[in-house]
Amino acid sequence: MIADMHCHVVYGVDDGSKDWEMTKQMLQKAVENDVRILCCTSHAIPARGPFPWDTYLQHMQEMGEYINSEGLPLTLYTGCEIMYTEEAARMARRGELPTLGQSRYVLVEFMPITDWGQITVAAREFSNHGLKMVCAHVERYACLHEDMDRLYELHEDYGVICQMNASTILRSHGLFGDKFAKKALKAGLIDLAASDSHNVTERACNLKACYEMLRKDYGSEMASSLLEDMPQQILHR
Repeated sequence: MIADMHCHVVYGVDDGSKDWEMTKQMLQKAVENDVRILCCTSHAIPARGPFPWDTYLQHMQEMGEYINSEGLPLTLYTGCEIMYTEEAARMARRGELPTLGQSRYVLVEFMPITDWGQITVAAREFSNHGLKMVCAHVERYACLHEDMDRLYELHEDYGVICQMNASTILRSHGLFGDKFAKKALKAGLIDLAASDSHNVTERACNLKACYEMLRKDYGSEMASSLLEDMPQQILHR
């Protein structure tokens, strides 16, 4: 049962789905990709103001009604992608930001030029507030490219879940594929794959192809771990 733990399918709240029609198309696209669990992780930017809970939940309800009416084999979970700030951990702990499926896991992103120290500070802050950090699209951060051992440190020293986008994983295939992604996958340093889908064109759900490539290049166990087992661990803890 493939789960997409990072997607921007809720319309009207961020730079993802632009309207209700696109949201319906994205839900259909997820089903076509064998996705059965969808965590709706709209952007949350604490520095810009509160999370738009009312709009988000209203549109989530609309999505649920559409799924039921169409008989789509999808289960929706709440969540958000938090742009890290000093207030983020406290806000999540107070319930001002949605965690992944109301679990203690939070999806957190950083600016690409964020230094290593800030990522470790963030991990400690969330941990101190009883939360566990899922680091969104780890392939984007220059400090991790500079020293891949830092991915290991995130695992072992901070208990961070490292998420990589499916599009990056797909680019790792072949002799001249993405070297960072290939090396990280081979070393077992990636815990979770997700679409980070924003639409149905250039940033569409591509998890079926991702699953098949992982299975072919790294084995069925890794494919299942990144797209089925880890999401279940997150949602049921």
